[in-house]
Amino acid sequence: MTWKGFRPSQFTLQVLHDGSELQRKITAAMLQGVVLKSPVDTGAFRGNHRVSIGSVDYTKDFQKIDKSGTTTIADGMAKVLSIQLGMRVFISNNLPYAIALENGHSGQAPLGIYSITFQSVTSRYK
Repeated sequence: MTWKGFRPSQFTLQVLHDGSELQRKITAAMLQGVVLKSPVDTGAFRGNHRVSIGSVDYTKDFQKIDKSGTTTIADGMAKVLSIQLGMRVFISNNLPYAIALENGHSGQAPLGIYSITFQSVTSRYK
């Protein structure tokens, strides 16, 4: 990101572009982190991470199984691509046992999922 030599009108557009790009990168890193750090039994938890823009998506689908996480990441990335600077973005999982998993009730994720992903991603973008 270098802005040297930009006219004010160009500078404004470049800041919007760069800010949007950074917000998309951070959201993509968060999405990939929570999906890949998710413990896997049936694959329902991994398949129910949802990206939403503007408000939280409270839906859940016990039939959405994704043991590898590739479909969940692809679905989320389709939404990530539409993010513009300043939009509120949410990544959530509404299965009834999501909070228990976040609180370490899984041998596969004893430190949780969202909190350690948040720490990892924020340390990269300070």
